[in-house]
Order: sequence, then structure tokens, then C-alpha cells
Amino acid sequence: MKIRIQTLWKVPVYCAVASWISFYLTAYMGGFFFTVKTVDADGIVNLSADPLRSAIFNAVLFLIVWLLGGLWVRRSMTKMEAAASAGIASGIYLLIVLAQLFMADFPLSLSVTFAYIQNWTAMLSSLLLKLTDNLSLSVIVSSFAPMLFVPFGRKTAE
Repeated sequence: MKIRIQTLWKVPVYCAVASWISFYLTAYMGGFFFTVKTVDADGIVNLSADPLRSAIFNAVLFLIVWLLGGLWVRRSMTKMEAAASAGIASGIYLLIVLAQLFMADFPLSLSVTFAYIQNWTAMLSSLLLKLTDNLSLSVIVSSFAPMLFVPFGRKTAE
């Protein structure tokens, strides 16, 4: 089965763009959903994030990105093409995560820049961290989130 070269960029670019958009949705709209304001007796306002509402917000956003991406993959790629493209995206995410985990002098400015394109996988790693209580395992496994697009691929090319 032949892989069309022009399809290899689709999943990595989709993941990066979807992560960028979900980052801004979380930053600007998420606060309205999961921020809790309490006013102390002395009039000081305390802000906190409700962990349950935050988890629900992140899970719904993750599912929306996954399903929209899956519908897009279904329209244009075979399973093999989706696997190759998702493998490239997963490899990129894995390299970034391994560098962040194991390079002692990894620049903070670079981590902040990568946060924009890692937001979609960070939602999954947050859930895995709650389940496993192991940061390294959670972020490494979540690097393979783009592979979730493979089942959406068609069996044959048009």
C-alpha cells in the first residue's frame, strides 16, 4: 500500500494548531467555567480553580479536538497514512517531552513556547497523572495521543 507524501504533514500540523487554539480557549474561556471566587470576611477576593470542573473542561476540549481531527482524517487519509502522519506527530511530541524531562538545563522560555503546541496532549497527561501519580509515565504516554487518529482512517484511498 502506498502512502501519499502530501498527507504526512496533516496530523502534526492539525495537532499543533488544535493545541494552540485549545491553549487560548483554556486561558481565556476556561476561567469562566472552572474559576471559583470567594470573598473573605475582610473583603479580599480569593480565586481558585475547581479541580473537577477543570478536569471536565479539559476532557471535553480533548474530545472535541480528537473527534474533529478524526472526522478530518476520515475524509482525507487511509489508515496507513494516518498512522504514518500520527507517528511523526507522536515522535515530535516524544522528543520534546524527553528533552524537557531529562535535560537539566532545558530553557524555560522554550518550555513556554512548546506549551502552546503541547496543550492538547497535556490534557491527556493531566488525566493520566491523576490515575497513575507518575509524572514521567503520564507525559510520555500522552505523547502518543496523535495515534488516536489512526482508527478514523479509511481502508482504501479514493
